[in-house]
Amino acid sequence: MKTIYFTFLVLLLVSCNDDYLERFPQTEISEKNFFNNVSDLETYSYQFYDYLGASFWDRPSDNTTVEKGAIRRLMLGNVTADNSSGWGKNNWSRLRSINFFLDNFEKAQGNQEDINKFAAMGYFSRAMFYINKVQTFSDVPWYGTVLNTNSEELYKPRDTREFVVEKIIADLEFATTNLKSEGDKTILSKWAAYAQLARFCLYEGTYRQYHAGEQDLNVTTPPKYFYDKAIEAANAIINSNEFSIQSGNYGDLFNGVIDLAGSPETIMYLDYEDDKREHGAELVLDYENGVSRSMADSYLKLDGTFMTSTDTETLEINDAFTGRDPRMVQSLFYPGYIVPTDTNPYKLPIGKTGGYAQIKFMPNERDTHWDGFATVHTDLPLYRYAEVLLIYAEAKAELGELTQSDLDKSINKLRSRVGVAPLKINPPIDPSQEALYPNVSSSQKAEILEVRRERRVELFGEGHRYTDMMRWKVGKIFEKPQRGIYVPPSGLVDITGDGVADYFISDDGSNDPGNLPSGITRLITSEDTVPIFLEFGKSGHIMFKLEQTSIGTFVEPKYYYRPIPTNEVLVNPELKQIFGW
Repeated sequence: MKTIYFTFLVLLLVSCNDDYLERFPQTEISEKNFFNNVSDLETYSYQFYDYLGASFWDRPSDNTTVEKGAIRRLMLGNVTADNSSGWGKNNWSRLRSINFFLDNFEKAQGNQEDINKFAAMGYFSRAMFYINKVQTFSDVPWYGTVLNTNSEELYKPRDTREFVVEKIIADLEFATTNLKSEGDKTILSKWAAYAQLARFCLYEGTYRQYHAGEQDLNVTTPPKYFYDKAIEAANAIINSNEFSIQSGNYGDLFNGVIDLAGSPETIMYLDYEDDKREHGAELVLDYENGVSRSMADSYLKLDGTFMTSTDTETLEINDAFTGRDPRMVQSLFYPGYIVPTDTNPYKLPIGKTGGYAQIKFMPNERDTHWDGFATVHTDLPLYRYAEVLLIYAEAKAELGELTQSDLDKSINKLRSRVGVAPLKINPPIDPSQEALYPNVSSSQKAEILEVRRERRVELFGEGHRYTDMMRWKVGKIFEKPQRGIYVPPSGLVDITGDGVADYFISDDGSNDPGNLPSGITRLITSEDTVPIFLEFGKSGHIMFKLEQTSIGTFVEPKYYYRPIPTNEVLVNPELKQIFGW
């Protein structure tokens, strides 16, 4: 199925819903003259695809260098109930549209399997809506039907997280049972539903494990219940033999070289057609954020050993990629990288990025829009088999049940693709990983640390890192200033890989050797216009002035959640603030 634009019907059913959850659609489309047959259900279901979104970067997270957005505002105390977002009536109108469908789909006449298939799309979409709400607010009101102006439930208090999560899982399980195994990977299938069920159950299991004891966290079901469900859902996909790891170049999965429609690793993807819609993945290279040294150091050596502090402390960018996991050079900018459609090596703007940057999702081919911006039509993965294998391994390790056989059917399939030595049970502990995740509580701590590394590397840029940080309760990482590349005492950096310096970076320029090649960019960090400085003045890793002056505090547990907007609480005083908000 190619991209379908649900326009007229969406306008009729959604945009007119100005009131919060209560108005019946004031249109000619109603339960009386619609929902008559399977065709009606299919037409209505097109809008559910608009609710799906894929990411091509990891903002915000510790995978990037400088966080300028919502997390920084939060840590500086600039997010309050008066300006909180993600709750308003336009947001909840989506739920109303879904429930309108679920209230009426049974009126349709036709093949029951087909009716159930489209119903499952509605249940899946409601689950996705509430997953976002739980991850943002924890306890939220559950609405399982369309309300009218006389409904007392309009003014109900929050339902507990425990209750809402049970409903989410029930909706997802309905979807796994009633969706079909589709040949077209842009259509919502039972395998996509299984992948989402596995993803959410791993999230909820780890969340309850690492956030245990928080006041206002209203849960009773233990993490094991969710780990077992995550493993069961992952195994449903694994044992189906419908999917396998794509052979060849890992990076080609994301830049348009490999057609995701035919990739055995793709469970579901978003199709971007030249004449219909586009995205902005060309921005990953040097838009606002670079890639942190923490992320760069996560990549193993080919022999499966980790980089030590001795390896990395004075490692210059020209040497950083040598003998490393090939996913590094297929995901991060490297000296000599040539932007597709260009002919010369790219001179990365170090003053903006810190010297490391993302090339994963940079399109192999680009068009130029009339306003000068590149436009991208590469497909974006929604669910990948690789993530399913990572979910399986992590849930097993959190239970303390991970075996070598489990590793060989999961993590080691990912390493095999890129030629990195396999992971063995009871690996040595990497001190940098242990420092990053000090609260790991599994009996298989060493394995958990390596599974988390593998997840970070394999899923880099796909939008999972922030959610992972939240469920593992490591938000304090945001308080740590990120670093970029190492700059030697000479201050000279070759970023284009031709052996000739492209940048001279220093605190005051006193170590300027003079007679530098023409075209070299001098960054004297003491100047107000230069946003970076060097760790030790004339040398060291690139640091960022913004983080030095205004990094803020990540308040636990408060900042793992967001407040309900003040105006919503005024309308419904039963919506009490929790977690210190």
